Amino acid sequence: MRAALERRDLPDLTGQELRISELARAGYSNRQIAETLFLAVRTVEFHLSSVYRKLGVSGRRELHSALGAPPS
Repeated sequence: MRAALERRDLPDLTGQELRISELARAGYSNRQIAETLFLAVRTVEFHLSSVYRKLGVSGRRELHSALGAPPS
């Protein structure tokens, strides 16, 4: 994830947005993301909506192409 934070071609995603988007891209459900990060499901939904808007995508299926290859 640190490598993704250092990428300059991503829009201004916050650290929390990046963490949530990486988990969503990895296949976690909103509930699983919330439990992993100790957040409310609604908070996860809010951040994902912001990520989608910033990346210009319509859903989590498009996160793979918008964020590039997962960090190794």
